[in-house]
Amino acid sequence: MMKKYRVLLLALVVVLQTAALVAMVAVKHRTLLTGTPVLLKTEPVDPRSLFRGDYVVLNYAIGSLDYGALDGDNAFERRDEVYVVLRRGETYWEPVSIHHDMPAHEPESVVLRGEVQYSGVWIGGENRDGINVRYGIESYFVPEGEGREIELPRNEGKVAILVAVDGGGAAAIKAVLIDGVVRYEEKLF
Repeated sequence: MMKKYRVLLLALVVVLQTAALVAMVAVKHRTLLTGTPVLLKTEPVDPRSLFRGDYVVLNYAIGSLDYGALDGDNAFERRDEVYVVLRRGETYWEPVSIHHDMPAHEPESVVLRGEVQYSGVWIGGENRDGINVRYGIESYFVPEGEGREIELPRNEGKVAILVAVDGGGAAAIKAVLIDGVVRYEEKLF
């Protein structure tokens, strides 16, 4: 009887862990399929992980937000959830406002959800009143041996990231562009 109980308990644990993994993958794929495509300006750094191979750490232009340049709220603390309204610019999507809660927004804009990393930002060599934000799309893995190939274009400002943003503000990387050409594209399966 006790052995049967242990086997059932083990099976339940395996099923729950598998369901959690499937749910994580399903959420990302739903965002990739249904999200609004948004092109972001970025500067990747540090393309190597000892355990997981080549990857790019992405530092987005929308990661440093100046309160004086944006509408919305302006009193955030570390680890606060933040909602950034983006609107299509000439080439890249740009922030127009920041909020504590999901704001109402125009159909031609999107809302990207992030987390405040710290207050007080350096923009253009000056310390300004604002925040630094992480959006959960700050790293991207590339095939082994190809991470360094992104470093040179990065230094010339030629790397952009295409992300999909869903209605809840979650984002997933769809593609890495170098000189406007898709170099790496996220496959659904």
